[in-house]
Amino acid sequence: MRLLTALVAALALPALPALPPLPAPAAPLSASACTGTGTGTGTEDPGGASDGDIDGDIDGDGVDDAVVGDPLADVEGPEGSGRIEGAGAVHVLSGVAGQGGEATIVTASSPASSPAAGDGFGWSVRRVHLDGDRCADLLVGAPYTDVAGVRDAGAVYAVYGGGRRRPVRLVAPAPEADAHFGWSLAGRGPLVAVGAPHEDADQVVDSGAVYLFEAPALGTGRRLSQNTDGVTGNGEAGDMFGWAVEIGRLGGSAGEPDLVVGLPYENDDGQGVQDGGGKPDSGAVTVLFDVRARPDAQLSRKWDLREILNADAGDRFGYALAYTEQGDTSYLAVGAPLGDGGPVKDSGLVQLFQASGTAEVTPGPVLSRGAEGSPGGGYGSALAFAAGGDVRLAVGAPFDGPDQRGGVHLVPLADPARARTVHGTEPGGRLGWSLAAGGNKLVAGAPDHGPSGAVALLGRNDGAFTLLSPGAGRIPAVTGGASVDFGAAAG
Repeated sequence: MRLLTALVAALALPALPALPPLPAPAAPLSASACTGTGTGTGTEDPGGASDGDIDGDIDGDGVDDAVVGDPLADVEGPEGSGRIEGAGAVHVLSGVAGQGGEATIVTASSPASSPAAGDGFGWSVRRVHLDGDRCADLLVGAPYTDVAGVRDAGAVYAVYGGGRRRPVRLVAPAPEADAHFGWSLAGRGPLVAVGAPHEDADQVVDSGAVYLFEAPALGTGRRLSQNTDGVTGNGEAGDMFGWAVEIGRLGGSAGEPDLVVGLPYENDDGQGVQDGGGKPDSGAVTVLFDVRARPDAQLSRKWDLREILNADAGDRFGYALAYTEQGDTSYLAVGAPLGDGGPVKDSGLVQLFQASGTAEVTPGPVLSRGAEGSPGGGYGSALAFAAGGDVRLAVGAPFDGPDQRGGVHLVPLADPARARTVHGTEPGGRLGWSLAAGGNKLVAGAPDHGPSGAVALLGRNDGAFTLLSPGAGRIPAVTGGASVDFGAAAG
């Protein structure tokens, strides 16, 4: 519970109850069909929507997979050394689009390290393309990992689809205690972004930083903070720059990726040099254009929520981000889970942004549940765009309802009036804590459902869903360990 309790405290929403169990390393990700030339070389179309022939297929069976994190899982230590508490584990759900196949369990292992208690492996997960084969790869954040004796500095593991290459561990060039490198992740084309929101960047407590790595080599990360030349504003204590990150095409040069950074604890004190005034923790989002091509000075644009709506202290604008494309149009969604959605105070909202090949990113419509929203429901805590057909946005509200069973709001952008809400089935289950698209399914985490947590597989056009939990059906239990919060992350 240590990790999720910390997150809930940061969001200032109701506390999570005790959670349940998961598994240890099963088989490696299968090799087979990952061989052959794909388009995921990390060299062409670095801002494009799809980086490979099989966009989300990690194990090479031709069907998109999904990834679920359980960062508090107890796992089995090497060679029967006993259970390692809170090391964390990740499940790769094979063929989730067809609900077929078995899950593979991944734990922290690389030439540089092995699982350790409290690492939080699986706190964040993202499917990416890091090499030139036909399979997707996996980034896993372990932000509570000790690095070279530095407590909770954090690490990220690059796990290659097909299991033909050893995992690679990424760390900050100068690891810092409690920086939580790996708290957030994004990857697109050759670029990987890693958030370290608790880093004391430039000697400012918890001002935060983001590190950029380039595939396929990955190499040493390049560090960005609010005090980097060209980044709008400046770092203040507690801003949490890097709490959320995304990469896309949002108005920079053609073929160059733009980086989006969420700062949900930024004070509302303007565009220039910050003075520590304004409304505390109202939040902000910053876009860094052509971030890869500008190693010396960035070009950026920042939005405080008050530039778009009436903002209040504690709105947490920038808490969650999601990005997608349809044709020449790019969409960015930014969550403010304690914003005033419609008439209901603190019920949460989502601000949409749009861009195209000829138009830089600009604010669009605001989404909320209106009068149906619940105070403190956390609408906007998690976001994901559903794959296929017209653009649809899934919005998590994990604290929704009087019993906090949570829910997912599904919004077709072409006609938001047709939005519908899928409600959780168990009091306190917190459906919508995490969200990700997997093939034609949407994966929604409910980490407090039952003794081990669960994910719901939702279709695009109906309200029914299938619940999956470790130890039941195709999801194996953690060998020699236990699941604790399966569904805390999804990718």
